[in-house]
Amino acid sequence: MAYFDNFPKVSLLSFSDNRSSSSDYVESTNIFKRGKIRDDFFQVAATFDKFSIRGDDRPDNVAQILYGDSDLDWIILLSNNILNVRDEWPMNGMDFQRYIDNNYSPEQLAEVHHYETVERRDPEGKLLQQGGLVVDGNDTFTYSYRGINYTETGTTSVSYLEYETQKNDAKRNIFTLKSMYIDTILEDMRDILTYEDSSQYINRKMKKGDNLRLLALR
Repeated sequence: MAYFDNFPKVSLLSFSDNRSSSSDYVESTNIFKRGKIRDDFFQVAATFDKFSIRGDDRPDNVAQILYGDSDLDWIILLSNNILNVRDEWPMNGMDFQRYIDNNYSPEQLAEVHHYETVERRDPEGKLLQQGGLVVDGNDTFTYSYRGINYTETGTTSVSYLEYETQKNDAKRNIFTLKSMYIDTILEDMRDILTYEDSSQYINRKMKKGDNLRLLALR
């Protein structure tokens, strides 16, 4: 089921200059309705699996791999609260290169963006310093083991190219809804994307909108 398949309709007064009367209406998809995954699913970690996006895979590719239906790409996006695919999904190789070329010169890419700590352990394997922490500058790491002092490299530099690559690759780690819950989500969507009885109600999938004020201002 594609995302907009079950979206309800709204009947709006036509703005067409060719309308035959003031009672002419046109049907439009109500894009102001929005489906969601039920909140209690997010409270149970076992409802989701971890997934790593490979290469240039798009949401529809991932949905095809996991659910056998590329039209369920919206479940991939809703599972990760992704609203803007362009900014929140990892860029493919071509787009990433274009982004790099548009934002950096070759010299800038080689410059240091920041420094990170290097993981350090003593000879017995005891963790002395956690790796990957952002620090102000380059430094050494000194520790004592059985009365002997050791000095080792404490940090490593991260270039702008490495930083942008890491930032893009970090978006590859997502959560995906387990396939056993797909039918529940589809049923929820059918319930969410319907209308309740009101003065504008026509049926569960159609209501009449009031745009007379907009018509008067036209």
